Amino acid sequence: MTRSVGFTLIELLIVVAIIGILAAIAVPNFLNAQIRAKISRSLSDQRTMELAILQYMADVNDNPPHSHEPNQNYWLTTPVPYLSGFLYDPFQDTPVATERFSSDLTYHKKQHHWDPLDKRYWGGLTREMLDPAKDPEFKFWLQSIGIIFGMGPSMKYTGAAGTGFTFGVAFVPFEASNGLISLGIIRRYVPGVPKL
Repeated sequence: MTRSVGFTLIELLIVVAIIGILAAIAVPNFLNAQIRAKISRSLSDQRTMELAILQYMADVNDNPPHSHEPNQNYWLTTPVPYLSGFLYDPFQDTPVATERFSSDLTYHKKQHHWDPLDKRYWGGLTREMLDPAKDPEFKFWLQSIGIIFGMGPSMKYTGAAGTGFTFGVAFVPFEASNGLISLGIIRRYVPGVPKL
């Protein structure tokens, strides 16, 4: 009598269980790796944009223009190419971001957004308004010519923030130490003196 060789049902169930456990560990880590990569790209692009702004200011002796148009950062590429192309925010390149912009906000930035701290664009902007006693974040504002920001991993521009004076946007800074998908935007302050 010959005996057939094969796996028992219990052995197969054990193998399936082990594969399931490994998948449960690997999938979240893979998704977190994508988020970390987008954060790194966003920070890197904002640093690149900061350098382009500083070069622009050295050439023109003025802040770059502010706009909410789809080509809002046209000054990066035309007429002098400070960058070879636009820098798009990786967190805004999703259908969820587009839906939130259409319902919560009045325009879709897509690119990292440049907000100069300049009275020409924000008529009510005063030194008294940016008092660090009102919001500790303002000490950084007083040392910058403007702010570059983009949507963070939470993909929200709104939330509880200090004074709420942030050009209509609650300016909660993203901190990875609060959790990879914590509320907050990724922003960079461009060094200089605000035009108040």
